[in-house]
Amino acid sequence: MSIWDEIKPALHRLSVKTDSLSEVLLSEDETLIPHLVENLEFDAVKKVLKETLGLTTFDKDYPDVRVVDSSDSYLIVEHNGEFLAFSTNPFSSLESFRIRNSSLMGEKLNPSVSIGLINVNNNLLLKNTPAQKEELNAIHSKKIVTLLFKKAVELGVSDIHIQPRNTSHICFKFRLDGMIINSEIADVSNTAFQSIAAEINVLFGIDIGKYNAIQERQSETSKINVFDNKKKSVSLRLELNPLHVKFKKGAQAGKHIPNYVIRLISSASFRVLSDIGLTDLQVQEISRFCKHNNAGIFIAGPTGSGKTTLAYAVLAEIHSQRNGISVMSVEDPVEVDLPNTQQIEIKENLNFEQALKAILRSDPDVVFCGEIRDKSTAHHVCATREVGNTILTTIHADKSFDIIDRLKSTSSKDSFAVALDTIAKTISIIIMPRLVRQVCRYCALDITAEKDTLFKKYSGYFTANSILIKKANSNGCQYCSYGYKGRTQVAEVFVINSILQQMIIDNASSDKIHAEALRGQSKDIYSSAITLVKEGKTTLDEITRILPSKVYFGTECNASQGK
Repeated sequence: MSIWDEIKPALHRLSVKTDSLSEVLLSEDETLIPHLVENLEFDAVKKVLKETLGLTTFDKDYPDVRVVDSSDSYLIVEHNGEFLAFSTNPFSSLESFRIRNSSLMGEKLNPSVSIGLINVNNNLLLKNTPAQKEELNAIHSKKIVTLLFKKAVELGVSDIHIQPRNTSHICFKFRLDGMIINSEIADVSNTAFQSIAAEINVLFGIDIGKYNAIQERQSETSKINVFDNKKKSVSLRLELNPLHVKFKKGAQAGKHIPNYVIRLISSASFRVLSDIGLTDLQVQEISRFCKHNNAGIFIAGPTGSGKTTLAYAVLAEIHSQRNGISVMSVEDPVEVDLPNTQQIEIKENLNFEQALKAILRSDPDVVFCGEIRDKSTAHHVCATREVGNTILTTIHADKSFDIIDRLKSTSSKDSFAVALDTIAKTISIIIMPRLVRQVCRYCALDITAEKDTLFKKYSGYFTANSILIKKANSNGCQYCSYGYKGRTQVAEVFVINSILQQMIIDNASSDKIHAEALRGQSKDIYSSAITLVKEGKTTLDEITRILPSKVYFGTECNASQGK
């Protein structure tokens, strides 16, 4: 039953006529009370809301109060040692958000306290001119934006998504441990969102109201402080995409509603090689090439697999292994300020090819190319290696040796078309990481491996069926998000030895090269992932969700090659 269905009979008992009221506005909780107050006697509305919903009204019943916070639409007071809140529209999610996050209230307002009603004409409400109302909206918008960033940083969120939930409201979502979750920050109407969007645009140096073009920006100040004590700050990167839906009301009416994605990058993104989840053997193999004066370190993986985090850890290892060297990078964008590294960021008038040419003339010892995206960049990366420098780079590939397929491909004019012998000479080691969520240590469930519905797919990796493994608690707990907390890397690492070099030159398939690579002591990514499962750090569900195709060389992954 809707609120209007509850209220309507009570109004009729008071002989209040409702024929002229809009059923559309009455059916929406957010528009119900303003519509009633505008068209009916306030005393009748007050009486009916008290009778049917138990909603209190701020009036003469509260003679001795201390005003704590006030706007043109809500009032927060202290009465007999308690904090009470009243609004001209108690069912508005935006009003609720503003009241419960009042900067003067802190955590003092009990979340269980309901919001009462106050007459729009009450003299304790701020009587604002249009200019004052605009200023007040800006203040509230700053509160919302600050709270949004503060909550994101406290949770360890990687991205904030601000997007329409429907044609009338905007919602706020977080990407946490690789998953999109609700932020628990109340939706706001499209009209109210305009002042929030203005705050975000100002932060990133974009003109207020400019939503009709795709934008990619760093925050103007590079960092934003989200705590009053200034102990923690993050760098921000914005992607603004204009959507097909438009604002219908307000100052920006007729303009496209922006979809914001804001990446949060803290100094914690820069980690050492031994601290990101790799096995001891993998760290040793990578570290060996970090000592070399001439090496090609290639990192493969899709978006969000941890390539950049791993690359930065490799750079840290290079610095720890070699003294007196010049390290230069070209990145799009620069995500973390790296110590002792000369970083060049791609701009509208500077591409990877131009930057790599400039770097080669700048006497480098080590070059980090953020990503190989096109033919020109691929050839310049190989040229950098050929002149005796160590090259570190990433490339978008689903599996380790798909790197070779991408580099050698000549299927289209946009293919990289690198010669096979050049590929063989350029690549020294391939690393393929993935980020898997760690099961929550507080609420995870213990089960025997054979009872897991996915066990059959991975049985070849287990020597005993009765081993205890973890299962995520889908309900989660106070310490986690749906049974998981944090992420760790899992990877496979392959050194390109003389046998693999010759196979590359002979144009062997990537599957055959992968099979040969597994003949040595290297393990595939499934072996590394199952080790994490056996150690109780993650689950079979999670590795199934994250890892690439479970079929290699025409055989299921539970075959003997996985043992």
